[in-house]
Amino acid sequence: MNGDITRIRVHPGIGIARLGDSEDPETKYFIGPEAPGAVPDPGPPEGPGPEGGSYRDAEMRLKRQAQRFRVYAYDANDTCIGELTTAECESISWRVHVRNMKAANYAFQGAYLFDPTQLRNPNIQGDTADPIDRTDLIIDPGPQTIDQGQSEELRLAGDVFTNVGESQLPGYLDYDDPELCTRDPAQFVTVTYTPATDVEIGRIKADDAGRLIFIAGPGKADCVTTPRIKLSNPSEHFEAPNGPTLEDRRYQPLVNQFAYFNVPGWWDDTCGGEIDATVVLKDGTVLSTRDGVTAPGDAGTRNAENGAWVVTAPPKYAPYMYHVVSIKDRVLEAFPEADPTRGQPTDFYRDVYPILSRAVNYGWVSAEAAGVTPANRNLAHGPKQAGNLLSEANLAVLSDPSEAARFARSQIYRLMRDAEGGSLRATLPDPPPAPAGPPVQARRGARGNKMPKLWGTGGKPLQNAQLGNNLPNQYLSLTRNDLDRLRDWAEGNFETGAPVPVQPLADYPVAEQPFALDCAAVEPTIGGGFHPGIEFPYLICYPELFAGAFRVAQGTEPGSVAAYMSSPWQGDYWSCNTAWWPVQRPEIVFTYDQSDGSRSYREWFRGYDSHGQPLSGSDGYDQMVYAWPKLGMVLPVKAEGGGFVMQNGSVVYEEFERDPSLNAPPENPKPVACPTELAETDDDA
Repeated sequence: MNGDITRIRVHPGIGIARLGDSEDPETKYFIGPEAPGAVPDPGPPEGPGPEGGSYRDAEMRLKRQAQRFRVYAYDANDTCIGELTTAECESISWRVHVRNMKAANYAFQGAYLFDPTQLRNPNIQGDTADPIDRTDLIIDPGPQTIDQGQSEELRLAGDVFTNVGESQLPGYLDYDDPELCTRDPAQFVTVTYTPATDVEIGRIKADDAGRLIFIAGPGKADCVTTPRIKLSNPSEHFEAPNGPTLEDRRYQPLVNQFAYFNVPGWWDDTCGGEIDATVVLKDGTVLSTRDGVTAPGDAGTRNAENGAWVVTAPPKYAPYMYHVVSIKDRVLEAFPEADPTRGQPTDFYRDVYPILSRAVNYGWVSAEAAGVTPANRNLAHGPKQAGNLLSEANLAVLSDPSEAARFARSQIYRLMRDAEGGSLRATLPDPPPAPAGPPVQARRGARGNKMPKLWGTGGKPLQNAQLGNNLPNQYLSLTRNDLDRLRDWAEGNFETGAPVPVQPLADYPVAEQPFALDCAAVEPTIGGGFHPGIEFPYLICYPELFAGAFRVAQGTEPGSVAAYMSSPWQGDYWSCNTAWWPVQRPEIVFTYDQSDGSRSYREWFRGYDSHGQPLSGSDGYDQMVYAWPKLGMVLPVKAEGGGFVMQNGSVVYEEFERDPSLNAPPENPKPVACPTELAETDDDA
């Protein structure tokens, strides 16, 4: 194979690693999906995983999901000819450069309201408009390298909020000091910053075959100020929903309706950045994903078409369920030529069934989709609901291409929401950091009754109505590709096909393995609404920011893409508790009685925090920092003899492996210095 190789590439092109608080040296992580549709087993000890593994270690701490990267060889025709491992190579070296730039970045104010003059932590190094220059606010371990056989984990860590000392912040932030809880808009508070040092944002190691394993951080987040600033949304407490109007706009993003994305003084340990490899073949040939490398150890320069990217993100609490729009869908919408099925006839089981099954699965994690709310009873996707599209009777009709079934297919298609402007990208302004400019006007009233009934990149409709914003994409729509496939299906222009089997990566032909890896990593992700998102922000929709499908463009700074996410992520993760991403962070969970097929539900975010206070149904921002690694997993119920328990064609899901420490107040609860006001809110993420 050596003589045929003209270049190497790393796959997956975009990898996703997920946080967890386990520190067990033997079981703290498991490898994420490496084949489409595959749900990896999290390993020992015994538990409810696919092969009997547990998502928690022996101390009930949540395991991390690692991403494994592989090197593939390509010939002069750009055809993949095989994976390169220690069996084919004299050496394999990996170069990794990741950063966390959240605290240094522009303030998130929504895709359609972006303002490059507004920064997070504007009182620190705020004299520069370029986040990369705000070095005191960037966690940067610098480029790190490891070689094959280096099985010991290398920590990637750095400092943040350095060289600050004292500064002033608005008085109506939620301070952890009773004397400062007046939320006086005329007051500024002097705070002292203590740098966060040696913050771990990931670890890397090589496996026995020389592949890179990237392990996400332990999921820590904290505030460095004294007095401490609690995670909250100040605009809920003062002149809701947008907060007070200030003459000095420097602080507006810290107190408006987006405040919980931009909390000052806070850091978290997510990250993103470059993954590169250099190999020496058995004959001494040196190949690298970086340009200008002639020997191992050379720095070279990044080649975006060959190197990969990694993003770390919160856990996925329902690992078997997929969102109706994934990052994979967005990539193939931006680069349709990369889709190997492009131009092929629509196939029901390949192209339509996944959309229907994903909708039905929402009935186990969303109150509205389950049909347990009065407004949606008998109209939703629960197993006994009219919208259970996977029941035997419904599936027989929906998979039938004959004219007799056309009415049923068309009825479902008419419920689908068209993508405004033809696609999400068509309605977005120029890529940041360009100012957003005047947004396209939306048709809010005409779109609320369409499917999916999830909020979109324009933000929650009710909140936009309160603020007088008529932004586009306030509701999520499918991608143009999926809508076109559904139109073919509705019109009867499709083949029924057969259920698509899930197979391990090794069973794919060598030439198909890279694409399988690329897809597997980003299928279990959130491709909308991007407000701002979970794994990726709305930047994934801009083809100009990518060198091709699954390849982040040349010149992209490590950490800069993930920097647009919520800072810290827990504030957004709490806020998105309704109609956003329930297959990633459930809204409700069920218990199921197999004797009579009945089920009952509870809130997923329930129990007690470290102060002994109930996990709140109205203000859980700060509580999420404590509770996130203890919350339950939503998994299919296994049937005796193999397979899963089914009800009317739907897999039955229940909550598993919830940390029992959430179920009762701690014996010695911490005092609450400055309790947050609890009020009903229409704000969401």
